[in-house]
Amino acid sequence: MNKLTSEKKILILGAAVIDILVNVPVLPKSGEDISGELQRTVVGGSAYNVRQAVESLGIKNVLFVPVGNGIFAEIIKKEFTKKRIPIVLNVQDGENGWDVSFVEPNGERTFLTIPGIETKWQSDWFEQINIKDYDYFYVSGYELEGKSGEVILDALSMKKAGSKILFDASPRVRYLEKSIVQRLLTRDTIIHCNADEIKLLAPECDNIESAANRLQKKTNDIVLVTLGANGTYFNDGANGGIVSGEKVKVVDTIGAGDSHSGAFLCGLAAGMTTFEAVQLANRLSAKVVSQRGGAIEQ
Repeated sequence: MNKLTSEKKILILGAAVIDILVNVPVLPKSGEDISGELQRTVVGGSAYNVRQAVESLGIKNVLFVPVGNGIFAEIIKKEFTKKRIPIVLNVQDGENGWDVSFVEPNGERTFLTIPGIETKWQSDWFEQINIKDYDYFYVSGYELEGKSGEVILDALSMKKAGSKILFDASPRVRYLEKSIVQRLLTRDTIIHCNADEIKLLAPECDNIESAANRLQKKTNDIVLVTLGANGTYFNDGANGGIVSGEKVKVVDTIGAGDSHSGAFLCGLAAGMTTFEAVQLANRLSAKVVSQRGGAIEQ
């Protein structure tokens, strides 16, 4: 894809973890023993995948993820060195997390996650950056559980006027404290979710359109609902509807939502309309699902 031009800057906040990808014929039931095929072991995590998408489109960014000490942290450090990704946040008292990703024949993935230092955010970590330097922020539900949620949102509350947070709900949205969700559903928060996640954010609504409309009125900002092969529904207050997706053969869906989030932010940073930014996001996420692994390779 062509590089975009913008003076805007994105802070990508979250996690870098190790993904162990395993092909399975079907997910095992309780008590079963099935055979799988090890696909590969890669550096992943929502923020890392978002960064790869943003970097591929040429928008200025900083990847703000904790990198600790241990076997998995060393793998991450080597990968960051190889890709010339600065390690902004060195943490000395913890190991990075890892997960096993079970990939079914239709490309759907299911994770078993062992959390690490990326789930234990501390307020003094933010002394490494100046929040007011950034125009857009990416944050995932994975990092907002427990005490980390308050720490992160307290830091983001210091952002400059007019800057925006993209909240990627993630499957972990069901475990977030109500107080965290309420803080997120405020002005200048872009909501990025799928059809299941929006039901959790607006349980009183009986369809995607009404849920997106309700959330948009709360945030006064854009609501995006990814619909897989059917594209993306959006509501930005002035316009809304479904933007068709790219038709591709799905290899696996790991990182599709992450890349969609990153590309969408790039589109906004480059001055695109909501519709145009969604088109860009759909194209990049289609590229991701047609390959193995969750990140766009540079």
